[in-house]
Amino acid sequence: MSISPESGILVPMMTIPRHSRLARCGPLIPLTVTLLLYMAFRSISLDDFDSYSFALALERFDLRLQQPQPPGFPVYVAMARLLQRRIHSPTLTLTTLSAISGALSVGVVGLLGYHTGAGKFGRTNCFTGALAALLFGLAPVTWLTSGKALSDMPGLLWTLLSLWLWILWRTRPDYRPPYLAALVTGIGLGVRPQNALPIAMWVIGTLLTDLVRRRSMRPWLIGAAFGILGILVWLVPLVQIMGGVSDYMNSVRAHAAHVSRADSLAGMLSTSASLAVALRGRAMALLDTLLIALISDGIQPPSGPVSLWRVLALAGVVVPGVLLANWRARATHHLALWFVAVVAQTFFFETLDRPRLFLPLVPPLALLVAAGWSRIRSPRFLQMAVLALVPLGLVLQSLPHVASLSQIPAPPSQATAYIQAHYPSGETLVAAAGSFRAAQVELADYPLAYMYRFDAGQVEQRFDLGLQYVAILDRDQFSPVALHTLTRQGSWITLEDLTFTRDRRVHTQHDQVRLQVLTSPDRVPTSALLLPEDGCIDIGSDEDGRYLGQGWFRPEEVGGVVGRWGGQTITSTVRFSLIQSTDLTLRMRALAFPANQRVAVRVNGSLVGTLDQAQDWTEMTISLPHSVLATAQPAVLELIHDNLTAPATVAGSGSSDMREISSAYDWLCLNPEGTPAP
Repeated sequence: MSISPESGILVPMMTIPRHSRLARCGPLIPLTVTLLLYMAFRSISLDDFDSYSFALALERFDLRLQQPQPPGFPVYVAMARLLQRRIHSPTLTLTTLSAISGALSVGVVGLLGYHTGAGKFGRTNCFTGALAALLFGLAPVTWLTSGKALSDMPGLLWTLLSLWLWILWRTRPDYRPPYLAALVTGIGLGVRPQNALPIAMWVIGTLLTDLVRRRSMRPWLIGAAFGILGILVWLVPLVQIMGGVSDYMNSVRAHAAHVSRADSLAGMLSTSASLAVALRGRAMALLDTLLIALISDGIQPPSGPVSLWRVLALAGVVVPGVLLANWRARATHHLALWFVAVVAQTFFFETLDRPRLFLPLVPPLALLVAAGWSRIRSPRFLQMAVLALVPLGLVLQSLPHVASLSQIPAPPSQATAYIQAHYPSGETLVAAAGSFRAAQVELADYPLAYMYRFDAGQVEQRFDLGLQYVAILDRDQFSPVALHTLTRQGSWITLEDLTFTRDRRVHTQHDQVRLQVLTSPDRVPTSALLLPEDGCIDIGSDEDGRYLGQGWFRPEEVGGVVGRWGGQTITSTVRFSLIQSTDLTLRMRALAFPANQRVAVRVNGSLVGTLDQAQDWTEMTISLPHSVLATAQPAVLELIHDNLTAPATVAGSGSSDMREISSAYDWLCLNPEGTPAP
């Protein structure tokens, strides 16, 4: 792209290229290759809460039921419904739409890149277009998002197509109104309006230039009419469905307020200790997620030599491309402004743990990098080496994750399949937070409780109907008040505690789902709560769930050790049965997060002592007398901590973790006093 001598805005270097010239560059090759790849590696399941909402919207479109969430994405749903006439599976319909949209987006990026090369038609233009298309199309975030049942890729396609049409309009020798560009822009706002920023920047900048140069406003007025027409195409039926403009706008405002509280910098400031803490946490999260989007590896653990080499490889491609770009040209400034504006929008207003939300910044970055590499003419083989090796490297780092996407169901889907296989619908209440949509769709015959609209009275009524089990999905997200109801005031105990996982680089949301199944004590045989032969409970193992009650997070690696954090409440409970009652010695290996942590040990309601915990893995010992242990079976061990702290609120922690945690535990051992430690 270059600067029009009349308007001073971003336009292609030349007039619209002839088809024969584009054919010689082979713009269809990246499109065809990526279409085949995207179709082959579509997701095997619905990966996101929003994916299930869109699937439900294919059958019943109702914003009041969040099917889908406001603003409604009506054009996206309409496109999916048209495709569903040929494909009857909601998952296959939505993932196919994403795959087709992704491949077409690659083609449009290639066209934009074709015009970014300097000089007349030739090798430079072809190289820039091809490299930009491949950088964009094979980036992990692009390939993965093109296989998921989400609106991100169709939304980006309409954004890129709108930009392309606006640029084509500006390159015509005459000054006709932008009929098609404006119409496509208006309709595109009904696909994914969050992506409208680069279009708005281009249109406003061009309009201001025409005003300064006193050009006729007639084309703009006609264009505005076509843009409004494009908006009305989807807005009128949407408002009718919602029952009026007021109701629709109220739903949009309510959803925007929720997103602002939950995702934006302003929302984080409302709960964070200071602006510095919030900015540091968001900056770390942005860098981590951006690296996952571009090289499938972030700065958060685990890290190693592979991560380092990936970062160096990324720098080796991006840095030369950016530095060698023609920074004297306004076209380069516009690409940089496009990139920076999208980064700023993401940083200030959106959640920073979802690589798919970084998708809109990949096209300007790919175009900028490709334009820089196109200026390297010596040695002559270097460009061809870059054109071959960089896409190959992207394929090698993306392929394991897209393969997982197409072969391993998302953890919510794994968890619901497990419930369906092991617990009858007439006897099991399913409670869920982020996995609620998965339960709603895949466990439609089960009574459901949604954590964010938890009705304790309704849950109690369910118990009165003869429920035998409670299956809690997303266990760590439930409040103590809700758990008090679900455990029947603490009387029901854990039958199973399982964690279903998939590599978070495949989809960072819902990458782990913890399923805890509760039942009444009389349905759990005493043998299920008997301690192992060595008397030790390995915290973080597959077998620890039956012993653990409230106050525990999912198993995870803590300081190189697999264990569990205590938290959410200051008390973490453990239940166990004994064959014979005698004085026991309790040994624990623990690590405190807050400094000066103390933990009171209580058994069956009686305090037996208090221990100091260090901030590194340390073994501790305390005696449990027979007189206390014998008062109840199974015995209830309570670890009552002094402090709970969220890592993100601690200066210098470098963490974005907002969970309130107390201490981590590796194992607990209960052995008769005087016997050697196992």
